Amino acid sequence: MKISIEDKTIEKVHRVEHNRRLKLTPNSMGILRLQVAKHIGIERMDSFLFQFGWEMGVADGKELLKSDKSPEQLVIDGPIEHIASGHISGIDHRCDIEYYEDGSFKTLIGRGEWFDSYEVEQHTNYFGKSTVPVCYTLAGYSSGLMSTIFKKPLIAKEITCAAAGDDTCQWIVKPQEDWGDDVKQNAVDLLGRKPIVKELEYTYDSLLEQTKFITSLSNFQKKLTNEVVNGRTLKDVVKVAGKLIGMPLTIENLSMETIACSGISDEKIEKIREDMMEEVPEFLVKDQSEYIISSGEKVYVFEEYDRIVVPVIVQKQLLGYCTMIEKKRKEEGYDEEYLYLEHLASAAALILLSEKAVFESLGRLKGSYLDQVLSNEFSPAELVKRGKYIGVDFTQSYRVVAVNYKKQFKSLEDEFNFQEKLLDLSYQYYRRKGKQALTGFKDDKFIMLIFESYYIDNILDDYIKYIHEYLGCTSLQVGISSHMENIKDAIKGFDEACIALRLTVRKNRLSYDELGIVGLLINSNNMESIQLLAEKELKGLYVSKDEKKHELFETLYYFLGNGGNLKNTALDLSLSMSGLRHRVQRIEDILQKDLRDPEVSNSLLLIMKALIVLKDIKIS
Repeated sequence: MKISIEDKTIEKVHRVEHNRRLKLTPNSMGILRLQVAKHIGIERMDSFLFQFGWEMGVADGKELLKSDKSPEQLVIDGPIEHIASGHISGIDHRCDIEYYEDGSFKTLIGRGEWFDSYEVEQHTNYFGKSTVPVCYTLAGYSSGLMSTIFKKPLIAKEITCAAAGDDTCQWIVKPQEDWGDDVKQNAVDLLGRKPIVKELEYTYDSLLEQTKFITSLSNFQKKLTNEVVNGRTLKDVVKVAGKLIGMPLTIENLSMETIACSGISDEKIEKIREDMMEEVPEFLVKDQSEYIISSGEKVYVFEEYDRIVVPVIVQKQLLGYCTMIEKKRKEEGYDEEYLYLEHLASAAALILLSEKAVFESLGRLKGSYLDQVLSNEFSPAELVKRGKYIGVDFTQSYRVVAVNYKKQFKSLEDEFNFQEKLLDLSYQYYRRKGKQALTGFKDDKFIMLIFESYYIDNILDDYIKYIHEYLGCTSLQVGISSHMENIKDAIKGFDEACIALRLTVRKNRLSYDELGIVGLLINSNNMESIQLLAEKELKGLYVSKDEKKHELFETLYYFLGNGGNLKNTALDLSLSMSGLRHRVQRIEDILQKDLRDPEVSNSLLLIMKALIVLKDIKIS
């Protein structure tokens, strides 16, 4: 059953042109509106006035229900009461009501227009023109009245408003559930807001929590600062931080190796590292220049935990990470955790900056000392004495290592920065491994004097891997001296390392011990004799500057180095078998020798290796 009500006589019968009857004057209501906006904010004024109107509508609705009139008649009488309040001078109201078959109320939709709204007048007087409807009290009154009459939440919403520049103030009323998601600036939203007192209580509680957190954070920062000022290590600082916040913490380098930790076992650390390497491989930054500071902190989400990461940056260089391991939780956001980690990262950066300054100072001092050892400027006794000041003990045996690096540089500054990084990383590497070493540059070669070097291959394998990881794809050629027993042998060791380095043609690493008689021949200082012998035995291949002849010289070297194996030589030179056979035949014709004769091949190979060292003949 559906009943339609339309009554336009209300406006004509009850409209009062000049003498509205209000319990308060319109101006008083305007002052109230102004004070509400002043004390609780204009953004909350709508809620206050809507609820004010709602309570008035509920009160009038209860009075109307005391009569024996039907709901349809009460819908007509309600607007009469509203006009009598003085809030409006008239109303145009149309309403459709539906009932179930048993006569119970089903739903309602009403629409209409308010005339001469006092709220339009007062709002524009005090606040000027609005961008949204402002008749909050009227909407609240209609909502409260209709909801009371039909005993069901019926919400009125103003659609157009004269205060917002519209011609009239039009409205719609319908059940609360029918509004759906359209709650912005409507009665459902306004009625559902918390009272200001409740919001103030919540705000106070939030401020109290924030005050406690800020106090805790300040105390955290103060204690970490004290640890740094008192010269504590990174491990000490992390332990203090872990106790203060009660969470597992780690500080890691760029290789994700844990430098310091608190509240977490070694097994758990290894498991977390494996998770990161498997799920987030880009976490590992191999080149510090690739790091973008703006990327900032991050959260890495795993099945059983979340990992919060904040970078440790010193002088615009990424040196490591501070991380916190947090159990899975429903709520999102780690703002407080970030703040704790940022303070820890700052403390770690100060410690690392101090250590970096010490490293660089001591590293340069050791580099200068290495140069003194290899220059023969001071007596062995004086050098030993100087070494004691920087912790260098020459009572141990050692080896000298000479390194060449193949890398293209855009400028001299670029090369200088690379050398600085290489020195710094090398010093840090040997210090972390607990090995005594001197590092520096001499004659455009990177030199390392490594003590206790009986497992030199293992040491260098790990070292080269470390350098590749941090400095990118850099090809290193390494020459290694034999064992030296005292400081007087350092220059000899340097010469041996350089000789071995010159012969790193077919492989990137060569020890002087592997040279055998070649090393003895070169150290005999018979340079002139070697050159005369080369001219005699190699003939035109040695003295000629012809590029084709150099190709034959290079082919001969690889052929002899491979023991006459054509297949391996062809692979080394990227030649076809037929092309290689042609070259070998031509070489034999020039030299008038049988290259498959062991005595001939060994003699020629020995001479060629000596030439490579002494005459700077390059074999690619």
